Order: sequence, then structure tokens, then C-alpha cells
Amino acid sequence: MVLELYARLEQRRWLDLAKLPIVLLLAFVCFILGATAGHAASMRFTETTGRAAIIDPEMEQEARMMALEDALYLAALEGGARIDGFSAVMADSSLEDHFVIRPASRILDYTITNEVIDDLHYQVSIRAAVGDLPKGTCLHRRDVNLTVFAPIITHGKAVIAEAGMMAPQVIDALVGAIESHPGINAVRATDTVLDPARLARTTDQFDYEALTTGVTRVRRGDFALIPEVTLTGKRVRNGLDRRDEMLVSIEMHLFAGESYVPVDHFESRQQITTKLRTPFRTVNVLGQPRRPVILDTMRAPVAGLVDNMAAKLQCAPLTATMSIVDGKLSVPIGSYHGMRQNSLAVASGTDTPWQIMRVTSVAPMSSMLTPLNDKRDINTLVGRTAEFMEIPQ
Repeated sequence: MVLELYARLEQRRWLDLAKLPIVLLLAFVCFILGATAGHAASMRFTETTGRAAIIDPEMEQEARMMALEDALYLAALEGGARIDGFSAVMADSSLEDHFVIRPASRILDYTITNEVIDDLHYQVSIRAAVGDLPKGTCLHRRDVNLTVFAPIITHGKAVIAEAGMMAPQVIDALVGAIESHPGINAVRATDTVLDPARLARTTDQFDYEALTTGVTRVRRGDFALIPEVTLTGKRVRNGLDRRDEMLVSIEMHLFAGESYVPVDHFESRQQITTKLRTPFRTVNVLGQPRRPVILDTMRAPVAGLVDNMAAKLQCAPLTATMSIVDGKLSVPIGSYHGMRQNSLAVASGTDTPWQIMRVTSVAPMSSMLTPLNDKRDINTLVGRTAEFMEIPQ
């Protein structure tokens, strides 16, 4: 029994040596496919052709589906592949190697570009988007159009009186930081209170203020912002440690243009000592916080708060609801909002995971889209939300 097992091991070793060139070739193929699979994480376009034999003229449609399936399989392999394998010992002690190649990516959307039929074969060519949609990265930083409306200042009873004069200076610092930020196109309307009900009116011919001074409206794709500073005071007592504290809350309320629906909120909170109340007069006098220091402390979070808001808004993808205008698929955003021709848009799919569209024309306030599969009925896309992205072609 032991000798028989030893003989099998010796035979397997010689078989492995005999198959060394095949193993090296397969390792090289795995390396190439593995390198290709590294690109599967990002979306790209590929063109493939599938073929199927026409065994019976009455089975032409079945051959077409088999050719399409072959083309889709090849397209999926273009996005990378996974290779699984194993060796099996047969009854006569011989070895058989088995390899299974599976696509490492998925097909997001595709369109048939050509079909050829001859007496023996059915041939289908497709253009497909394979891989995964990009997520979690800022693909394209766009400028943000922002209108700053009248601020809200709330001054608590227990807060020192001097802080009431500092709150408007914090607002000025906040608006100044927004105006000076390189990624924000800001409009200062701090003398105008944001009134969504009034701004939603389509005509101002009976509004005296609108006729005399005009109405500040925020266009679709832009943002409206209301800054707010809230000062809340409290007295802290812990043994000999007695002091007055002030909680400073700086907030930015963000609304979508045209609809004025709340879309985001940014906030910073900090606690500042405003007065010492120890039993020692010298400590109270020498350690008393000075007004310039309190003001600088109140304004300290402004720059970071504006940077966070700008980074989030600049990286947020453009989205819009699709409609049909003059027989073409259209969205109400254009070059004014940062739209570019040949940009890609995606929407949830029906027969495919996603429906991919390309921006074919751009106007200042609108853009026209063409689906990757131009045979798709665009009426099925009406009312859906398209998300736009920047992907190298």
C-alpha cells in the first residue's frame, strides 16, 4: 500500500514537471488577466463581436441570442477575469487540470452596433459599458453659485452684552469667507429675507417692492444660504471655579434654487469663557478674557466651515429630472451649472442595471441627452433622475 502511494506521488511529480510549460503559460495568462482586472473597478467602454452557428434556418433567432450572449460575455471579460482551477486524480492515477474563467466585471449598459447573417453563422457586434460606476471620489470640481440672504442672530439673556455686537462681525467674516473662496460664485443679498412663498410666485406685477427694487431669485441648480449665529450663556460653578460660559453656534442653512427646498446644513459649536468669578479679585482682573480674543475665538471656525461646505458642494454630482423637449431628451441644467458636452449621465435601468446617456448639446440653462442604446424609447426615461459624471473616454 505504501509503495503504491509512493509510486503515485512519483508519477504526479513527473506529470507536474511535464506540465511545467503549460503551468508557466497559464501563470502568464493569469498575470495579464489580473492586470486587466485591475481596471474593472472603473467604468469603460468596449466593443466586441459574438458568433453563433445557424444549425437550422428555423433557429435563426436562437442563433442571434447565442451570438449576443457571446458578445456580452466577451465584453464582460474585457473588464477583467477571475480564473479558478483544480486538479483531479483519475482512476488510472492520471491528473486532469480544470480551469474556469469568469468575468470580474459586470455590464452596465450596451447597444447593438451591427448584425451580420450568412448561411452558417449569425454575428452580433455590441458597444458596452463595463465595470463599476465611480463612487466616493470627487471626479470633477465645479464652481458653486450661491446667494447669501439675510442672517439670523439669536442672543440669549445670560450672554454678556458685548457679544451682541460681536455676532454681526462673525456674520461678516462668514460672508467674506464665502465671497473670497475660489470655488464659490457668491451673491450678497444680506438685506433680503429669504421668503420661499414669495419667490415661488411666477409674476410680480402686483408687488410694489418687486416693481420698485426688484426681487432676488435663485435659479435652478444654484443654492440659497441663510447664515445663523446663536449665542447661549450659562454660569458654571465648581467649587472655587466660577465663570461665565458662552456657547457659540454658527450655522449655514442651504436651500435648492427655484424650489427653495432645504438640501443641507453645516454647523460649528464652541464654548468660550467670557468672565471669571473666582473669590480672588486679582485673578478675575488679570485672567479676564479680552474682547478681541473672544471675537477672534468666535470667528475661528469660519474658514474651516466654509471650506467643508465648498468641498461638499463642488464634489456633489449634477442631477436633474429628464423630460422631452422638441422630441429630444432634455434636462434643465447647462453650461451655467458646469455641464460639458460629451459628459456621461446614468439613470436606473430596466433591462440593464443602468441606462447610460451622453450629453450631445449644451445650452446655458439646458442640455440634450442621447442614450447609449439609441433604439431605446426615450419616453421611458421621462421623469427619471439623471446623475452626471466625468469619466475619461
